[in-house]
Amino acid sequence: MKISLKKLSRFEKIFIKIAKVYVKQYNNYSFCFKFDDFVYPKIGISDKTIKVIFKNAQETFNRIFTEGSLGLGESYCEGNIQVADKDYKEFLMIFIRVVSDKKFLFSLYPVDIFFILKAKFTRSHHARKNQYENINSHYSLGDWFENEEDSNQFYLQWLDSPYIQYSCAKWDENTKSLADAQINKFEFYAKRLGINKNSAGKQLLDLGCGWGGFMFYMAEKYNLQCKGLTLSIAQKKYVEKEIERRNLIGQIEVELKNIHDLAGKYDFIVGIGLLEHLDDYDDLYNKSVLALKKAGRVLFHSMFHTIMFYKGDSFLTKYIFPGGGTPNLKQNVKIFQKYFKYVETKGLPKLSYPKTLDCWFDKFCENEKNIRNLLEKKGKCGDVDYSIRVFKHYLVLSSCGLTVAGVMANILAYSDT
Repeated sequence: MKISLKKLSRFEKIFIKIAKVYVKQYNNYSFCFKFDDFVYPKIGISDKTIKVIFKNAQETFNRIFTEGSLGLGESYCEGNIQVADKDYKEFLMIFIRVVSDKKFLFSLYPVDIFFILKAKFTRSHHARKNQYENINSHYSLGDWFENEEDSNQFYLQWLDSPYIQYSCAKWDENTKSLADAQINKFEFYAKRLGINKNSAGKQLLDLGCGWGGFMFYMAEKYNLQCKGLTLSIAQKKYVEKEIERRNLIGQIEVELKNIHDLAGKYDFIVGIGLLEHLDDYDDLYNKSVLALKKAGRVLFHSMFHTIMFYKGDSFLTKYIFPGGGTPNLKQNVKIFQKYFKYVETKGLPKLSYPKTLDCWFDKFCENEKNIRNLLEKKGKCGDVDYSIRVFKHYLVLSSCGLTVAGVMANILAYSDT
């Protein structure tokens, strides 16, 4: 039966075409879309149906097709896209697949492809004045809370573990939990760096140390002397309290300091999830080699891209990582080779980052009541619903994007064996 599309706008019709192609290729779910008062018949043959409601539908799709990722994300945050949390990733994958899968894209009409590509390459740049402000905007949530303790509590609601990490874990075939996956990563990097039971007392520098998870593990498991650098006031305060709580005073220290100002000599230097916040890699790698002791090693773990022309996602740069981006893998390897004799790159198991992000999202949703209560009582962000959806969209969008593209890798560099 032919269905009339007269009630739908041009962009709504293009979306329906995209959804139909998507369901043919990925048929685990069916979709039922409601455009304001107009319910479009179910698309797909699966009994598992995802229901999506578009409020102010014509305006919503105008924004999606003219503003790209920013328009899509803000429409969700404003409540104009309504879908169950458990189904949101599958819904977003419709948009991610069409802009990342050429076979999918070119099965559509040329005029539809034009509007899709126009939306894909729509970019807007949102950056703060300096790296210090960028870091504290996200990791200390300076715009959301007056008190750094409240900022830490926000993150602990969905990152909490014995060794907190806000970076991709290592999911092996038999890994059962996120905590285990993070330990897998720690052990993998310890082996890469040559850290073992005979390393007690050696010096480790953690650049962009976050909440200190890697340092705490290395100090407690291998008895290393650790120092962390961070620009986040909230993270520094958390690490200082944890040092005291774990009885590691004198073994771990943390400084509020730009990583480009690193000083001293170390056996091991690591940067886990750091490079996404930088642009001057050359200066950092040069200073890293100068800060290494003889036979020392450095390791940087990051999400990399491998394409020639890359621009960051407009939603993420506005709301989550102002001034952030994804470094190019080949470019960084070449810079390392200027300063180190040996440069070795290894990846993490496929889908390690999407699995990590999915765990964070599930925990965020599980603790949404506590997060909402914290924002209502201690936050200064105004619209709590909007703020919660910002983080939900960020986590799901990132998971979708890294399911179809992006490389999770670590670069090990050293000169003396």
